[in-house]
Amino acid sequence: MPRRRTRFHMPWPSGGLVLSTSHEDQPRGTTVDCQNVRVYDPSSGRARGAQRAGLAKYVDARTADGNVQDMGIVVTRDTPADQTEVGARVVISYAVTNGTVAKFTTSGFTTATNGSSALSSSVPALFSTELFGVIYFADGASVKQWTASTNTVATWTAASGSLPTSGSNKPRLIETWRSRIVASGISADAHNWFMSKAGDATDWDYAPTAETSTQAVAGNNTDAGKSPDIINSMCPYNDDVLLFFGDHTIHQMTGDPAEGGRIDLVSSTIGGAWGRCWAKAPDGSVYFYGSRGGVYRMAPGGSPPESLTEGSIEEKFKSINMNTTLVRLVWSDREKGLYVFLTPLGGGATTNYFYDSRSNSWWLDKFATNDQNPISVMIFDGDTSSDRTLLLGGQDGYVRKFDYDTPGDDDDGVAIDSYVWLGPIQLTNKPKLMLRQLNAAFDTSSSDVDFAVYAGESSQTAKAAAAEFTGTWVSGRNKAEKRRATGHNLFIRLRNNTDDEKWMYEFLGIEIDSFDGPRARQW
Repeated sequence: MPRRRTRFHMPWPSGGLVLSTSHEDQPRGTTVDCQNVRVYDPSSGRARGAQRAGLAKYVDARTADGNVQDMGIVVTRDTPADQTEVGARVVISYAVTNGTVAKFTTSGFTTATNGSSALSSSVPALFSTELFGVIYFADGASVKQWTASTNTVATWTAASGSLPTSGSNKPRLIETWRSRIVASGISADAHNWFMSKAGDATDWDYAPTAETSTQAVAGNNTDAGKSPDIINSMCPYNDDVLLFFGDHTIHQMTGDPAEGGRIDLVSSTIGGAWGRCWAKAPDGSVYFYGSRGGVYRMAPGGSPPESLTEGSIEEKFKSINMNTTLVRLVWSDREKGLYVFLTPLGGGATTNYFYDSRSNSWWLDKFATNDQNPISVMIFDGDTSSDRTLLLGGQDGYVRKFDYDTPGDDDDGVAIDSYVWLGPIQLTNKPKLMLRQLNAAFDTSSSDVDFAVYAGESSQTAKAAAAEFTGTWVSGRNKAEKRRATGHNLFIRLRNNTDDEKWMYEFLGIEIDSFDGPRARQW
């Protein structure tokens, strides 16, 4: 039988993970399986394929052994010393661990005055928001505030009216919008929302003697009314729109409710997960996790939600128990993408996800230990490049960061198991193939990469088969690998699971013989 020889470069699967097609029709430029890898090398920004950035402790100490329930920052500015400076920008970070409020830096935690056990330790996560340098908390059980300048916790009291409550039930959701504190998530009043007076977190008088456009307002005493659906999450979209993510709907508050604002329906079929299930990108887009799974994007201008997981990895989210899983989303400016963290509240193993907006692709992440799965997340906007990163508050009380610079080769001292499957390699009409040669090259600073070659009569059987042969490639250009493998479908898996190592892909040249059929590539 005559043979036809084909030589080509195997590109990195920049289309990411796609699991929605038949095994034989895997879209070209995608992968059937991957973990802890990226299209863009996190350390250099090159589009070549690489291991993701590792985790490192941002603070070596911790306040307690338990959930970091909340994190945030307050930005202030120092008074200039003289005419040669404008006054230094000051970033003050805070965290709540097992109900204790503390300020932190890279040097350690300083428990706030009155901060020990100030908030509920029984809720897995809580939320906070800032107004004029003061942080206001919502944990469903208490009413507390933290002043950044003095690192002091105090009872949050109303100077006018009364703070939102229904018996012993207090808000669990809180945001700032139009200089108002917005609260909701009272279990006994799940459709209602409450807003303080504009610019005053202590004024909750919904019926002042002289009515103004800035007075406190609530759903049950305004023409806008309560949310038609229970409120799972609130997102301050812009100055004119506040989004309400419900159980099965999305509504938006359009305009200030004290000035004739109204509640409009955005979607009657899609809701949002409980908590802070959203993140905003610099272009104004809002990304959110749906109440029945899947990730959606709402572009600026009020366009309907667009699914980002349909046709690729939608089924991955169908088995998630939304009652026992905490969903957190955060946008990474450095990586130009969205992190989706799905943390089991019982502390079990999970898979997290990264969406790369540049390549419209999804990538699966697994941290080295379950404690590293975050309860709280935040963008930390420090003044130096090493201090501009994402911070993750773990289930063990530690605050960690994605370490892009020094050098991010493991997850807090534990090896990152990173791999990608290249293929299936097949030709049009799927003739039988013989792999003749592999020529691999990696970055000169790359760690070793283990490779394995798989073959089978179909894509599915090749993926499930034992490896035909294995080996290890080193940094730079490697000697030609001339061992043989035969099948109608071929895969090559690249992997590294060694502590303190990372790898960066450059090139994989492949030479195959086909026993019949045309030589056009199909993968």
